[in-house]
Amino acid sequence: MADEVNLFDEFKEHSISEFFRKNKHMLGYSGKLRSMTTIIHELVTNSMDACEEAEILPDINVTIERLGNEYYRLIVEDNGSGIPPKYVPKVFGKMLAGSKLHRQIQSRGQQGIGAAGVLLFSQMTTGKPLKITTSTGDGIIHEMEIQMSISKNEGDVVSHKTREGMYRGTKVDGEFKDVTYSRREQGPFEYLRRISLSTPHSKITLKDPEEEVLFDRTVYQVPEKPEEMKPHPHGITTDEMLHIARETESSRLSSMLSSELSRVTTKRVKELELYILRDKLLEQYRDSFFWDTVIECYLNADFKYYFDKFGKYLDKKEIEEVNNLILGLPEGLSELKQYYLKYIITDYLFGKLDEEEIKEIRNQFKKKPENFVEYVSKQYLNASQMDDFRKKIRYITKRPESFVNSLVEFSMVSDEELEKYKKGIKKLLKSDPKKIDWKEAELLVSVLQDMDFMAPSTIGLRPIGDENILKSLETLEPSFLKTLTRKPKTYKGGIPFAVEVGIAYGGNSGRLGESGRKMEIMRNSNHVPLLFDTTGCGLTNAVKSVNWRRYGLRSDEDAPITIFVNLISTHIPYTSAGKQAISTGTEDNEEIFNEIRQALMICGRDLNNYISRIRKAKEEEQKRKYVMKYAMVFAEGLSSITQKPKDEIEENIIYLLR
Repeated sequence: MADEVNLFDEFKEHSISEFFRKNKHMLGYSGKLRSMTTIIHELVTNSMDACEEAEILPDINVTIERLGNEYYRLIVEDNGSGIPPKYVPKVFGKMLAGSKLHRQIQSRGQQGIGAAGVLLFSQMTTGKPLKITTSTGDGIIHEMEIQMSISKNEGDVVSHKTREGMYRGTKVDGEFKDVTYSRREQGPFEYLRRISLSTPHSKITLKDPEEEVLFDRTVYQVPEKPEEMKPHPHGITTDEMLHIARETESSRLSSMLSSELSRVTTKRVKELELYILRDKLLEQYRDSFFWDTVIECYLNADFKYYFDKFGKYLDKKEIEEVNNLILGLPEGLSELKQYYLKYIITDYLFGKLDEEEIKEIRNQFKKKPENFVEYVSKQYLNASQMDDFRKKIRYITKRPESFVNSLVEFSMVSDEELEKYKKGIKKLLKSDPKKIDWKEAELLVSVLQDMDFMAPSTIGLRPIGDENILKSLETLEPSFLKTLTRKPKTYKGGIPFAVEVGIAYGGNSGRLGESGRKMEIMRNSNHVPLLFDTTGCGLTNAVKSVNWRRYGLRSDEDAPITIFVNLISTHIPYTSAGKQAISTGTEDNEEIFNEIRQALMICGRDLNNYISRIRKAKEEEQKRKYVMKYAMVFAEGLSSITQKPKDEIEENIIYLLR
């Protein structure tokens, strides 16, 4: 007991600031160059957000001054709306304080830790506060020094002076140690160059220890602000449903669903009653003697048919897994859909390929559904066919009314039982949202995700736009340029996103290496460049998954080509708090991965046509030069055969070759 008491003597509570002080690498402060770039990133994106919120074209000045060995002073100044003085300690001194985390809207940052992280890092390396100069344009300029109380996770005002003057905007002035500056690919210079391309309406002036550089705007119009969106029913979790229920002002669960979620109308709530009835009837017959009959009434997919047809090509454990998923329905329906996708594609291949071809790929049929689909989509299917197959799996279950009618026909449920269930469901939907429990919330989420809803509204997304990306990439002076903004889609069932890509070839495109220009991948999320964690990022993997040799490049790496990718979403699936890599691939957020591939392949076709024309013209020119070289010899020989003047024949040959 003494040991236990001593153990809990050491038990302490820690603030979020204390956590990040000991884990600063999670905020991007790992390595001297990366730390410098992270500081610039956090301050510049805050400045851009401030300007765009106020519908002002951003003019941002960045000054990097070397004070000593690995010791720098950084100043970032903008012409934004300014910060009211009472909010300055919260913006720069309090972790997880901000205006974005609680809103479903596209934004560069959401956690509310960026600016506070800059102050924390400055304080940890120099012990000095940040100097903030700000004004909202009301004639009073506030000069403040802010430190962070780490134990309290609060900003403390060290000093606060005011003076009169006409100024609007914010200037952040801080000193930092354990950082370094260079113009390498992952440094602040490259970051500012790239963010000027992804935000073409901004003007950024960099004054570094070497010189002053202007990244001028190429677009002179402030983009429209994205609008806040309601959560989509396909993207909501049980925990989020309970949170909405606790916070709503609606007095009934039915009205809460239609007022707090997008695409849910009063009519759809009535339809929801049938889905709940379906799931309650499924629950009633689970583990019963009649379960196989119930499943026949519930599923449109006949898995036994597929097992009988090509079961010998499948792994026995897979068949067992599918049967277990069927036993546990409706839970596990999303996993069952992936197996169904595999089987309908397999059925298609068995009808298309001969026996020898089937034998050649027999090992592919034993793969997990996601790996099998990835292989087949590359080897045998085009994008249109894949879309058709994915549409089919949406209808793996029968409509609720059809399911209920089937049970009635089989005399498995009486009219009295149905009426009893319906009354209970109506009572649930009329109940106070604040009183629903986890099981009821889980039931609601399950049926909502099984219903068909229109895709989420895209009012919360604001792409850069084809024309603006085109203007940005024209600064590379390429010989070929193609951009594409794809229509918004959803991932994880209901989170909206859109993909924008651009391909610049020739000129100053690509990154300059010792052996010439090589492929350059510019990754962006919500218009912000991602410079680090390249190999672990799904955007990089999506670009490299494209076979670029098919599009005219003789090498995937040694080519003067810049590939620009921008992912926009209300929620970017970063791999860590450092926000430098995105989680997407064939097994995670596959929708994003596929959209990037499709967009790049569409642009790649135009690139292939361009390169083919250039190569054909070069080949013709080489042939022409070769023939011209021997024109005189050819004319002399032809003259002796035809007995015509040599000069006349030579003149005609030259005329034909022009």
